[in-house]
Amino acid sequence: MMKQNYGDRLAAALKLKGLKQAELAKKLNISQTAISKIITGVQFLDFDLAVKACEILDISLNWLAYGIDNEPKPPFYRNPERQRIEYLISIMEKAEYPLIIVAMEEIIEIRIKNASNCGVKPEKTIKSGKSRKKKG
Repeated sequence: MMKQNYGDRLAAALKLKGLKQAELAKKLNISQTAISKIITGVQFLDFDLAVKACEILDISLNWLAYGIDNEPKPPFYRNPERQRIEYLISIMEKAEYPLIIVAMEEIIEIRIKNASNCGVKPEKTIKSGKSRKKKG
């Protein structure tokens, strides 16, 4: 048996639910072309749309992203940031370079947000090597 990828699992879920690509696209407020690209592996759903698609298709995010379903329909995560990071990592495995960069940026953004929520101050970014002194 051939191992299914993300797009194969989305197509299978559509078929099992009896939905057409156009119907899912309408419910997600995206184009049918986008759904087609997702099924063929050209692009992926962003996290929020993936969660919504899973709710519509009555599948778990673990199954869509990884092909595993060790929980019945998940209680969409006790730690949503961690789930978002896991999802981004799962799609990075077979993604093209630009999508990997976008996913990495989003992961970094989540980590910075979490650090600031815990009272940790992120290091300041130095924009240039010159120090500027105010004249006083």
